[in-house]
Amino acid sequence: MAPHRRNTQQEITMKIFQRYNPLQVAKYVKILFRGRLYIKDVGAFEFDKGKILIPKVKDKLHLSVMSEVNRQVMRLQTEMA
Repeated sequence: MAPHRRNTQQEITMKIFQRYNPLQVAKYVKILFRGRLYIKDVGAFEFDKGKILIPKVKDKLHLSVMSEVNRQVMRLQTEMA
């Protein structure tokens, strides 16, 4: 009988937010810690270590969303302390 193989590759899913709500997105980023997300009418983002990374599209909207969500994540972390 062959040994059971475990899938070592992490499954990556993308959460889709229908509306931009900074607090809701921040809670998702903080809890999941690493992954990808998409905000309708805004675009796609990647996050790691509980923070949104600098977006591939570096326009004012994407950078503003990144900053706001990361501020909300920091606020949530300080509330937990």
